[in-house]
This record gives sequence, structure tokens and C-alpha cells, in this order.
Amino acid sequence: MEHVEKLLIFRDIVEQHSISGAARHWNMSHSTVSRHLKSLELYLNTQLLHRTSRTMELTEEGRIVYDASCQISNNLEDLKQRLLERRGVVQGELRINSLVHVGRYFVQPYLQSFCEMYPNVRISLVLDDGPVNMTQGKFDLAIRVGLPNEASLTVRKLADNPVCLAASPALVKRWGKPQKPSELSLFPTVAYSNFQGDIDTWSYVEGEEIRVIQVTPVCRVNEGNALLQAVLDGLGIGYLSTFAAQPEFATGKLVPILPNLQLPPYAPVYLVRPFTEYISPKVEAFKQHLIQAIG
Repeated sequence: MEHVEKLLIFRDIVEQHSISGAARHWNMSHSTVSRHLKSLELYLNTQLLHRTSRTMELTEEGRIVYDASCQISNNLEDLKQRLLERRGVVQGELRINSLVHVGRYFVQPYLQSFCEMYPNVRISLVLDDGPVNMTQGKFDLAIRVGLPNEASLTVRKLADNPVCLAASPALVKRWGKPQKPSELSLFPTVAYSNFQGDIDTWSYVEGEEIRVIQVTPVCRVNEGNALLQAVLDGLGIGYLSTFAAQPEFATGKLVPILPNLQLPPYAPVYLVRPFTEYISPKVEAFKQHLIQAIG
């Protein structure tokens, strides 16, 4: 263990850019830290630093030892975190991935209340409309639309995802409203488009059949908030998730189009996590917080 401590002291010498800085960090004297550095160099049989009265630079071997000392430090912190979690302590970093527009409605509104309940949790929220790799991104949770393809994940439905047609009052004033689904192709529209393809065939239910209307969008966007904004700006009619459009209906910034038309819903919103036998307290706490908040 004495050599582990010397490696950590060496790491701090590098990061503090001085032996004096490391001494203050460890509450040791300058001479004690110098002895630890010399002892480490003797043990490893190599020079770790080039030092002058004004500068201090890593040798090539010192760079290797510094990287190793950082890894040891990270492993020790991870060990401490895992031991705390076994005692049910809700703390540590919680990494969450979400689609951008989904995060706006299903994650961000509930972060403050969660952090107030669990002040020892640090949240890293990554908003990204691309495919997610839970392992590579080291994510604890993800909020996505539709079931993931990976078999090694556990999913829990967070919310249904009904759909509506909407337009701005300004667009309705200029163009009027379609009176039946077939007229939608005569109106300007905006559509969502991502790496999986364009959503420019809009489905609706008629009797027991699902029919589609092919639209030719005047604007395509690859992010849900941008799609909503394009509709608000009056670029065209949008085929939107109801959770995004509903607040704008309430304020009159959007008006429903063909409100009695039955539209098949999008895939539900899911809470996704890597499959493990043991769920850490911070993950379980955030999962339950979202489930209860969204209801």
C-alpha cells in the first residue's frame, strides 16, 4: 500500500505542477513529498521528472507512471463507490442518455427535485438523437423511443406516445385547414428525418384499416424540438408527439388539425438500463423518481 500512496502523491505533483502544491493537498511538508517522489523513483528504477528551479516536465517513463497512477486512483474511487452502494447509499455520478426532445419533457423537468432529494448524486445528462451505446458511453440509464435492439438491456415503459397534427394560427390564417386526410398533401408540411429515415408518410385509421398520406415537406429536421419550432414558426403542418404539442395547444400557439382523426401512436417512451443482477441505489432512485413524477 505504501507504493500506492506514493503513486497518488506523484499524480498530484503532476496535476498541481509542483511539489509544494502536492504537499498542501496531502497536508505534508515539502521535504516529505520530495522523499516520497525519490523513493518511488528508486523503487521503479527510473527518473520520473525533469526538474529545474523554474520548470518541471514528465519524462517518457514519468508519463507512463502518471497514466497508471490516474487509473489506480479511478479504480480506488470506483471501489469506494461500489462499497457505498452495497450499503444502500444514494450517491455518485449518474450518467443518463436521452433523445433531445424526449429529455426536454421526460428528464429535465425532474432533475431539480431529484437533486434536492439526493444531494450527493452528480448527474451527467447527454442529449443525443443518434444511436446510443450504453457500454461505450458508460450510461446508467437511457430514455429512448421504441425498444432497443440490444438483448443485454432491461427496459421499462415510461409513457405512451400518442400523435397529433398541429399548425400555427398564422399558417391556418394563410392556408385554412384541411377538412379530410387526403387534403394534407395540398398543404405545406414539416417532417422529422434522422439516420433511420424520413417520417413523410403519415398514418391514420379509417374503419379497421390504417391508411397513409404521402406528404412533401417544405422542411425536414433531425431533432424533435426543432420540428416543434418549425411548426410554431408557421412553416407547415406537423405530425407531432402529443406530449410536445399539448402545452402549445393550451397557450394557443398551436391549433389542432383534424382533431377527430385517429392516428396510430409512435412507439412508447422507454427507460433503458444495462442488464445487471444488482441495481445500484442511485439508478433505482432515479428510475422510481421518474416513474412517480410522470405517473
